[in-house]
Amino acid sequence: MKFNNSFPYPVLSSENDNYKNSKFETSIEAQKSFGQLYINLKCNLQDSVISRLIGEEKAKYALHIECPQTSFRQIFQSDDPFIVATIPDNRLRGKVDVHPFILANKRIEDYDNPSLNDFYKGFPITFEKGNLLALGEAVEITLFEEDEESQNLPSIVTIRRSESAKDMVVSLNSPQIIIELPKHVYDNYAQNAGSRLKETILSLVILPSLIDVFYSLKEDSADYSEYKWYQVLEQIFKKNNVPFSHIVDGTLPVLKAAQMVLQNPLEKAFEEIHKLNEAEAE
Repeated sequence: MKFNNSFPYPVLSSENDNYKNSKFETSIEAQKSFGQLYINLKCNLQDSVISRLIGEEKAKYALHIECPQTSFRQIFQSDDPFIVATIPDNRLRGKVDVHPFILANKRIEDYDNPSLNDFYKGFPITFEKGNLLALGEAVEITLFEEDEESQNLPSIVTIRRSESAKDMVVSLNSPQIIIELPKHVYDNYAQNAGSRLKETILSLVILPSLIDVFYSLKEDSADYSEYKWYQVLEQIFKKNNVPFSHIVDGTLPVLKAAQMVLQNPLEKAFEEIHKLNEAEAE
């Protein structure tokens, strides 16, 4: 979406000459990591009047994000010139429009600024709440589809029934991670895996298994790099800009690593339980 750069009031921008000797420069960086898109805005404002208005909470830095394909639209505001917008990446697809600016946080009457172009001298200026005081450089971010095959965690995990095991057992010496469940537990898993508690069951079975896998990588001297499950996990971390080696050297706690791969499994599980309880209460 393109913003209309024509306003009935002065806006500090590199695209016009409404101001003299003032600047509003912005830089935007985006990074995807484990199901989240982080958009970082850094602002450099060189105008004492607008800076004072922000200090008086009459104006705010803002970051407007819009995705035409998913109809996602949200504005992030702050008194700080650094804004980090965190958005689940499943809410965005294709091109994402990002616009930085400074907004009036409340009605501003009798606005005056010694840096204004002479054209505005002598005219009463009022900003309504939501009007733009400054406009930064817009950025278009393109999100590419992930490599589904290499990112597919279920493709490297097999859950089996064990006739002899009394507890869950995880084995790593094969192309896939083998999770063996006691017979009666597996029967319950098979019966309910496709139910409305799918994410909850994932947390019960996959989360502790991944923790066990990462502990093995950290504590076990065995070399698992030839196995597909190892290569897929390594690729998942690489694509999310986190070194896989951080698990082995202890920089990244195994509990956190497992939750990153499953993308907040506890939150998903409790949301599922909450929805189920709400449905039963109706």
